[in-house]
Amino acid sequence: MHDILLIIRREFRERVASRSFVIGTLLFPLLMAGLIFLPRLIGNRGTERTLVLVNEGPPAVGQAFAAALGARGNSAEDNTYRVLPLPGEYSRLRDSLNAKVENKEIDGYVVLPADVLTRGTIVFRARNVGSFAVVRDLRSAGNRAVQSERLKTAGIGASAVAALIAPVTVDEAKITARGEERGGALSTFLAAYVVAFLVYLMTTLYGVAVMRSVLEEKTNRIAEVLMSTIRAWHLMAGKIIGVGSAAVAQVLIWAAILAVIVTQSHRLGPRFALPDTMLQALRMEPMTGVLLFLFFLLGFFLYASIFAMVGASVTSEQEAQSVQFFALIPLITPLMFLESILNAPLGRTATTLGLVPFTAPIAMPMRMASTPVPRLEIAVSIALMICAIAVVAWVAGKIYRVGILSTGKRPSLAELARWVRSA
Repeated sequence: MHDILLIIRREFRERVASRSFVIGTLLFPLLMAGLIFLPRLIGNRGTERTLVLVNEGPPAVGQAFAAALGARGNSAEDNTYRVLPLPGEYSRLRDSLNAKVENKEIDGYVVLPADVLTRGTIVFRARNVGSFAVVRDLRSAGNRAVQSERLKTAGIGASAVAALIAPVTVDEAKITARGEERGGALSTFLAAYVVAFLVYLMTTLYGVAVMRSVLEEKTNRIAEVLMSTIRAWHLMAGKIIGVGSAAVAQVLIWAAILAVIVTQSHRLGPRFALPDTMLQALRMEPMTGVLLFLFFLLGFFLYASIFAMVGASVTSEQEAQSVQFFALIPLITPLMFLESILNAPLGRTATTLGLVPFTAPIAMPMRMASTPVPRLEIAVSIALMICAIAVVAWVAGKIYRVGILSTGKRPSLAELARWVRSA
């Protein structure tokens, strides 16, 4: 036990005291905060565009179009338009308008054809037609102008039609132990996706760190010196727990930062104009947070054992990179079924992925972020993961004991099986 504690202390200090750990611990929350708050702080400022309007259709359509387009710009994020009506036929004005656009006298021009009421098509020419916002504004103004004139022609009042086709909205709320909580589908998706991403990121990042540590000691012949004073199983356990402790420390720091943000959400929301769905995704019950952390911990130990086994069986960094992808396939699988898990978190697919030990570290947190999962399923999933960790650790320990001292070509599956039997 003393040997294991020495390895744990060494691995923990080596990672926590490194510059990359400090930078990563501080930079990741700052990066996430920047992605969320910086666009809100700076804002997407709208631009003013000068457009010439050539109306060959009914005069009322041109007037309504110019009024609808010129009325935009209620917020700082909206584009504003200066509409300059130009009488005449488009065929005669085309060359002069194109010249004005090329000379940057105007930003572009819009043509309302004579058959705009029947065809429903308007012409837009500009130096830059790649702005989705501008096309959206033109389409909206065109729809309002043309539809209004069509209704007048048919003898129907626009206000009556607007009342008849008024859209239906859905008032979403999730039932939890604290009562009804706003947010709905978007906040559920954000919460499940963020949780799955963080679990995958931390498990992969620190699991690969275990593999590289084993591979480094193996290629540098340090393992031969260590094996003369410590058992192989103790060395592997110390590495996994030591690296895992560094991962736990980093996650706890991030959790503390997140807790502070959640407690101040009532101030941050109005200050940065954050939508309620984004703030709702940050909130979760304390017990749910504990269980999510537990699944992360179990998932890490499971895949860290696999990565330690990979590091002991390969002979170079290139071989390790080719093998680690196959080791990560079960962990990635729940992300491929993200839509199925969110649509039916209690369905057969989500339940199966949540119970299989190799997919549970991602699938079960996604389910728990989506809906309350039965306690029995959570307990069974945790028990199966513990059993899987015991089995994988036992097999990894056998392979590690022989593979840490082996050199040459990468062993085949038959040779790995022989290592397990002989160790």
